[in-house]
Amino acid sequence: MLQPPPRIAHVITESTPFGGAQRNTLLTLGGLVQAGYEAELLCGPGGPLIEEARAIAVPVHVIPDLIRPIDLLKDWRAYRHLHALFGRRRYDIVHTHSTKAGLLGRLAARRAGVPVVVHTVHGVPFELKRDLKTRLYIGLERLAASVTDCLVCVGETLRQEQIAMGIAPPAKLVTIYSGIDFSTYVPQRSALEQKHQLGLEEAWPIVGNIGRLSQQKAQYDLIEAVARLREKYPRIRLLLVGEGELRPALERQIERRQLASQVSLLGERQDIADLLNIFDVYAASSRWEGVGRALSEAMYWGLPIVTTPVNGVKELIVHEQTGLHVPPGAPGALADAIDRLLSEHTLAKQLGVQAQAKVREIMDSQQMIRAIEALYRQLTRKNMPQTARDFSHASEGFEDR
Repeated sequence: MLQPPPRIAHVITESTPFGGAQRNTLLTLGGLVQAGYEAELLCGPGGPLIEEARAIAVPVHVIPDLIRPIDLLKDWRAYRHLHALFGRRRYDIVHTHSTKAGLLGRLAARRAGVPVVVHTVHGVPFELKRDLKTRLYIGLERLAASVTDCLVCVGETLRQEQIAMGIAPPAKLVTIYSGIDFSTYVPQRSALEQKHQLGLEEAWPIVGNIGRLSQQKAQYDLIEAVARLREKYPRIRLLLVGEGELRPALERQIERRQLASQVSLLGERQDIADLLNIFDVYAASSRWEGVGRALSEAMYWGLPIVTTPVNGVKELIVHEQTGLHVPPGAPGALADAIDRLLSEHTLAKQLGVQAQAKVREIMDSQQMIRAIEALYRQLTRKNMPQTARDFSHASEGFEDR
């Protein structure tokens, strides 16, 4: 007899924005379902993740009170909802993502007696400093890690940072790079058609960025960099893809700097491959980051990249090898690096080719899913009762024969 595959729940705070953590979760769920696992999604209300999950036959349980902002009453209700659901559904593995879902989900899962609890660290929720907010965050993460069987880090630098902060002992931390399904990156229209659709001329230099409009991504530095490049490149265009709380401030900055002809806020888009296909340079100005999924997508597309070497970014972008580094909060240096990539065509091509090779090597989606499956098998076997473990070994021997 073979044991049935474990029942798995992935828990994430919000379905929106549809960022790196959401894409990672969806890709993992899809891979698990294809492999025959019974996998379900538990998440906050709204956003595209819910429908995307249902479209690939993943059952979804919406937790109405599981929201990003701190709200003690809603947080308590979300915790109780999760605890009741874990007890009723009898999951074998609960795998959490994001800070709020990671804390509430792990504590509720352990109290409900879930055998295996896993958490993916996609990054930190804010810039860590020597202040009370940071100390509180680290304390809560240590508490949650104490009831967690394994923490998955989406980059090795991130794993080392977790160890340095004392979040968990090294034995509890593993690195599994966040995968990308490269097969989905097929443009639906030509570069010329896409440019015309956006009102762009073919020869205009285009700088692109994809990400939540937020203090973390600091798109205001990109706008200031373009302002400094306007005299040399009168037709330069900066395309910012994404939505977020920073949008009103960015709109005011664009108006104040008289950059309406140079900067476009495109909002959330589904045609990412079409947009990557028209970028001449991919630029990122993040103040902190996990690894950066949009950055990985730009690397796969072979784009020349300029970025800040924060957190896990420097694992992917090595200065003068797979891209260029500029310090965070330095729009002048950002402008100089963009200028260099627009004017030195041989360098830009070389950096793009090397970036593409690197991301193909470490961020294939099937490689990620296989690593997560192997981790689940290891943790399930480790946490099962001794008699069941003996039966499992015996079954494996029977299968081999």
